Amino acid sequence: MSIKQVYAVAKLNTRLQLGDPTVPLILMLVPLVMAPFMLPAAKIQLLAQGYVHVNGSEQVIPGLAVLFSFFSIQLIIQMFFDETTWNTWNRLQVSATSLGDIILGKVVIAYLIQVIQLTVVLLASTWLFRFRITGSWWAFVLVVLTFAAVLTLFGTLLVSWTPSANVAISLSNLLGILMAGLGGSLSPTSTFPAWAKHLARLDPAYWGLSAMHRISLGAAGVSDVRNDLLVLLLIAAAFGILSLAGFRYRPLKEGDD
Repeated sequence: MSIKQVYAVAKLNTRLQLGDPTVPLILMLVPLVMAPFMLPAAKIQLLAQGYVHVNGSEQVIPGLAVLFSFFSIQLIIQMFFDETTWNTWNRLQVSATSLGDIILGKVVIAYLIQVIQLTVVLLASTWLFRFRITGSWWAFVLVVLTFAAVLTLFGTLLVSWTPSANVAISLSNLLGILMAGLGGSLSPTSTFPAWAKHLARLDPAYWGLSAMHRISLGAAGVSDVRNDLLVLLLIAAAFGILSLAGFRYRPLKEGDD
């Protein structure tokens, strides 16, 4: 791996993303627009679960932040498939930049996009909707950083195993809605039927949101969410390994769009 080449790929993709930031901005704005309509119902749900001094943002804001972070997976998909559309993918690989450097450079920028999107939505909500964290901010930051890695590598996984951008984006949206919903983005998992509660434990969104809710509502610290973080890290590692296998056995080709 060449740090210089990885930096060059990351720098180029940063410029491309900054050249048209419309999609990331929309994905940050929409959760903030939707939140006020969902707060009253969420407040009633939390009060019914025995929480006091809540306003509903404790459930709504992490849920919407996670939901729309799944939608932003399309950005990493587009980063890769744009190269095949522009007929530059093969040229990149015969240059001094290795395939690993290309992938890592793109993944770094995709990861930063995920982190920034989650951070902006959560921080803006502390001002707009009085979203508060009763537990450790350090623990919350660790959960956000780890979950962003899971989402980024999930997007890379889709790129490495799908034949076109259209298929990958369609799958990311379909699976994203399913995983976010099953993980508790729109309704607490405690309200789910028994079969859904068991199925949710296979979902990375469940572990991310479970940790966020325990920190924001239950004053949890790092030690309280270490199991959630471990599960997320294991899922991220699995996604990463499968992605590498996909790029090895089903390499992208010019015209894959």
